[in-house]
Amino acid sequence: MTMRIGIVILSMLVLAGCGKRDDDTQANQPGNPNPAMLEAAGAVAAAVPTKLGDAAYPLTGLTWVKGDPVTITPGTVYVVEFWATWCPPCVKSIPHLTELQAKYGDRVVFVGVSNEDVATVRPFVAAKGDQMDYAVAVDPAGNVVDGYMTAFQQRTIPAAFIVDTEGRIIWRGNPLVDLEAVLDRVLAGTYTLPG
Repeated sequence: MTMRIGIVILSMLVLAGCGKRDDDTQANQPGNPNPAMLEAAGAVAAAVPTKLGDAAYPLTGLTWVKGDPVTITPGTVYVVEFWATWCPPCVKSIPHLTELQAKYGDRVVFVGVSNEDVATVRPFVAAKGDQMDYAVAVDPAGNVVDGYMTAFQQRTIPAAFIVDTEGRIIWRGNPLVDLEAVLDRVLAGTYTLPG
């Protein structure tokens, strides 16, 4: 993740150095970086959450294999869950997530994200049918996986992240452990961030 951010920042600075000012001098002499490009690079780095309470990483660049594309917007609670077809605990959590999606209806949007290829995930999801009744996407570039899993040093799946109505990541953990209890408290307005 840090390497990817560094590459983005370096690329932006290199590209910014190709322009000329109105007075025909180089726009970016050594030691004189373009402030607008630095600001943009900082925004890219700031977009990756690093702790609970930070803004959630956007669900962009995904290939949706079930349901409509989901955009994190204020006013809705989301569960973003990372899984794989080859992972037995992930497969075990699928019916649980489907039950929770039915329980909470439109108050909570569930999204399953896999970093496997579409050719593997699409038939798996199709075979599950209504047993996997929530939005499912594949992350071909790995950006969303990096924005959640890597950012939080989460190395095991299944892993779920709760995004609150303000668009902040407020909980992470195994979807089979405590997810429902935490969601009940989030929706009741009684959940507070740990620490």
